[in-house]
Amino acid sequence: MMEKLRPQAQGIQINAMQFLKQPSAAQLTKTGVSLHHFIGAPRWPMLATNRDPTLQEYGTAGKSANNNGCYAIIHSGGQMVTPSDYMDVIEAVQPEIFVPIADEVPGDASRKRTVQSVDRTLQWLDACLARLSGVRREQQHHVRHHQEGADGQQGGDAAEQQQRWRRGDADAAAEQDEQPAKRQRLEQGTDGGGGDGSGGGGGGSVGDKGGVAAQAMLEPPLVLAPVMGSRFPEERVRSAKAVASKPVAGFALCGFGMGEDAALHPQLLSAAVAELPADKPRLLLGMATPEEALEGVVQGADLFDCGYPTHATLNGYALSFPQRMPASNDESGEGAAAAAAAAEGAAAAGAQAGADDSKVNLWSLEYSTDKAPLVEGCTCFACRNHTRAYVHHLLHTHEMLASVLLEIHNTHWWLGFFESMREAVVAGQLGEYAAWFKERRRAARELQDPL
Repeated sequence: MMEKLRPQAQGIQINAMQFLKQPSAAQLTKTGVSLHHFIGAPRWPMLATNRDPTLQEYGTAGKSANNNGCYAIIHSGGQMVTPSDYMDVIEAVQPEIFVPIADEVPGDASRKRTVQSVDRTLQWLDACLARLSGVRREQQHHVRHHQEGADGQQGGDAAEQQQRWRRGDADAAAEQDEQPAKRQRLEQGTDGGGGDGSGGGGGGSVGDKGGVAAQAMLEPPLVLAPVMGSRFPEERVRSAKAVASKPVAGFALCGFGMGEDAALHPQLLSAAVAELPADKPRLLLGMATPEEALEGVVQGADLFDCGYPTHATLNGYALSFPQRMPASNDESGEGAAAAAAAAEGAAAAGAQAGADDSKVNLWSLEYSTDKAPLVEGCTCFACRNHTRAYVHHLLHTHEMLASVLLEIHNTHWWLGFFESMREAVVAGQLGEYAAWFKERRRAARELQDPL
């Protein structure tokens, strides 16, 4: 399925907490391969975070945390997770980029609890960086050992090799020239196209390099330092100032989507971003809707996690919200009026068919014989090859293919939205685009409650 999302799809995001058990870090290490190979996507960048954007897993966020670790709810239940536990998972998964463990708190947390969250997260960040520093020292020792004429021994069994974040000699020779270029592409966000990092694709097989020694990483991953602070701007500022000078590749704006007032988002984002270096990327976590993603771009975020396409898929919806601003739109007020009129027309046209200005409800009986693509004009694999009637049939017969096709379409549509925002940035029209998009969505909401 990920192959169908090329070239816009850029990478894969995983929730590191899900690898505390079944499989655990130890079990994954015993396979002798990184998670890339374990899931059949060996050539795609991977981002590991401590939250799954598709799950509401932090309903009790922060309530069971202490100075030693936080309480995580995963597929097999809940458990306490220490920074050491988390880094065990990171070393086993071997992502290119990861966000260290953070003390997430609910949006209504007290100031005292928020201060505690910021302090703990900074302490845990230092612990994670110290562990990576030890890994790098081991690497340097290993390189010197081989340069001084080592006898070719590859440094122990596969588990030890993974824990030291290196590949065996056979793969290191083949990958040495490629690694700096790949790392640069990752930092610039150009490895495999553009987008929000919500998709990915891959090729090859687990055994395509000739053994376990070919599967581990050349070097430790890039670190995105978490910026905390909940709903308090001053704590966001304090957290951002503290991590700004850390030896990290970028920053993760955390603690959003935890029940806080969405009206606070612009202030909270601007307060934190103002304290961060402009030459390092910023990942925004927890802000899921199109409006929230757009606000993140306006405030200076570069990368995003998002469960919005997946939530639409789970409900049987094909996303159809407008992506591109009409060429005639302007800031004189005519654009807003046109947006409202377009939203009203779309709502009226789709009211009887289970559709509105943001989505098509393919559960609706209106589509049982509809031979049109999921969304007219869409170029995704699902829309080019299948009809609304077919996906409607798949949904009603509970076929897994319904979710596969909808996920392809919805992720493609979401990536197209980000492409439109990038085009607006390049054209110097982001403010105009944001005003048009928000008005179109606001008008649609007043007519019919969208997703």
